[in-house]
Amino acid sequence: MAGKISETKQAIAADEGKDLLWNANQIDAQSDTKLEDDKGTGTPVIIRVFEFAANPEAFKQHKPTKQELFNSHYKGIEVLLWKDGMKVYPEVNPRITINKKKTKYRIFVAATPQKGHLLMEKPKTLAEIAHQK
Repeated sequence: MAGKISETKQAIAADEGKDLLWNANQIDAQSDTKLEDDKGTGTPVIIRVFEFAANPEAFKQHKPTKQELFNSHYKGIEVLLWKDGMKVYPEVNPRITINKKKTKYRIFVAATPQKGHLLMEKPKTLAEIAHQK
């Protein structure tokens, strides 16, 4: 993958009556790998999303890190996946997002079917997901 960075340009922006000087670059990433190169081989991986409401009082006393949030829900996520015939796919790290108001957060986990379980839907390639309407 190759990329290029444009020449640095300066811009002046006004903020609350003050002029601020900004330096900006345009970054362009280029790759020879295309989505269409995904032939759909290997283990099907499903991304499961778990949404939780934050406890505002607990967050005021101690704002947990994303790792602490994940750790507090991991066993429950494993049980929910197990009930659906799935298991955590450890090769993909989970992702945690918190909304701006800090009232909800989501945990994204990669999962695969357990041995002896079948998927009800045919897995899609990256190109199929990107181009679906």
